[in-house]
Amino acid sequence: MKYLEQSKTVVLIILVGLSILLTFSIWSYHPNYEKVEKPEPSGVLMDKKRTLPEIIQPARLLIRQEGDWRGTIDTEEMAPLFTEMKKWQLTDISIVSSNFNLQKLNDQLLVDQRIVLQFDGEVPMPVFQSLLPVTSKKVPEIIFDQVIISWSTEESDIPKNELTILFSNVKQKQLYRGKVKVKSENGFKNDVLGSFQDLASYEPIQRDNANTLFLPTQTQKLTQYKYLISAISIEDFKNALFTMPGIVKMSPDLEAGIDKYTDDKSIMTIDKNRYLATFVDATATENQENIQKSNLIASTFNFINLHGGWTGDYRYAKVDYNAQEVVYQLYIENLPVLKTDLGTAKIEAFWGNGRIYRYIRPTYKLAYLPQEKNKEIKLISGIDVVQKLMASNEIDFNKITALRVGLTMKQDEGRSSIYLFEPTWFYRLDGVWYPINPKDSQVGGDTDGLE
Repeated sequence: MKYLEQSKTVVLIILVGLSILLTFSIWSYHPNYEKVEKPEPSGVLMDKKRTLPEIIQPARLLIRQEGDWRGTIDTEEMAPLFTEMKKWQLTDISIVSSNFNLQKLNDQLLVDQRIVLQFDGEVPMPVFQSLLPVTSKKVPEIIFDQVIISWSTEESDIPKNELTILFSNVKQKQLYRGKVKVKSENGFKNDVLGSFQDLASYEPIQRDNANTLFLPTQTQKLTQYKYLISAISIEDFKNALFTMPGIVKMSPDLEAGIDKYTDDKSIMTIDKNRYLATFVDATATENQENIQKSNLIASTFNFINLHGGWTGDYRYAKVDYNAQEVVYQLYIENLPVLKTDLGTAKIEAFWGNGRIYRYIRPTYKLAYLPQEKNKEIKLISGIDVVQKLMASNEIDFNKITALRVGLTMKQDEGRSSIYLFEPTWFYRLDGVWYPINPKDSQVGGDTDGLE
């Protein structure tokens, strides 16, 4: 009996010890939960990815040498300069003026021995350094829409191998300056300046209290192209834009030709008749944060690049920092498609809460038809266009901010899948591009008035 009581005592001590050990284990246990991340959209690629230098392109290049103006809108003709610029190192960036205005810009543009790069939209320096490397560890957040490259003359005291680079922005009232040293003065003159000798002749059109317009002085022989249009797979859009495409539900409106795709957070609308997609992320809020201007362009570019959304030659055209919006314009043969019968010829991306919250774009792809006979169109010179605009009673010529050749996109008569891209002159007024009546744009056309 004595041994039995001792055994009970030992068992009781063991049980109490195990209880204490178990209680301590429960109190001190921390489960190794995996961090739950918001799933990313599927890795679909609609088309090939592109680089920033392919997207950030000047609208035109101008050169003034020995009093003679020449220019181009052709990126292949600009290529010798871009190739050279990637070898440069921009140094000594400093502000020249914080009270820069139109008159001062016009004065700078009209100086001899200069190359001018004009952009449709404002370009931040951190984005531009993909074209022109900067030596500073921290690249300044300079915003500009024109780059002026100046080289030395026999009379100047600037070293022969040194270039002065000016970055201007009249809207921000700022002018910055930097320096570049070229390896060879003769190499720059032969490889870059020499390649520009055969560019088309241009002429500056100076106006009171308005920006100088640079326009070709000769008539232009251009082509009306025909392209086959086809719809991009809606599954590609769904997989690219929704984080969980497997739970997306579609509700069709057969009468309107519109399909709506939704999950519990986002909605995508596909207008099949107008080849237009609109995506809205309801969990992101408009303008909740204003990211750096350079990051805004880079973020929208990366978003589109992630799903290969460059289903054509889209180029950077505009940025609106208040709306956190970046616009990319469709180009055909170096000409922007500025008017279309379809939903749009642009990609518009809006940023909010660290991601895209609205995305508007075409759902079509274009395929060139080499077997089709393309019509040749002869456009009047820019100087002749100016004369017509100045003679118009409907337009204040001094309020026009830009004048260029662009394309109208319209369906070929009797063939629903073939579209014509016809070149004509456009003018920009209050940020909107308006076509000039083709009869007024083309050589030998009637003069019934401007559209």
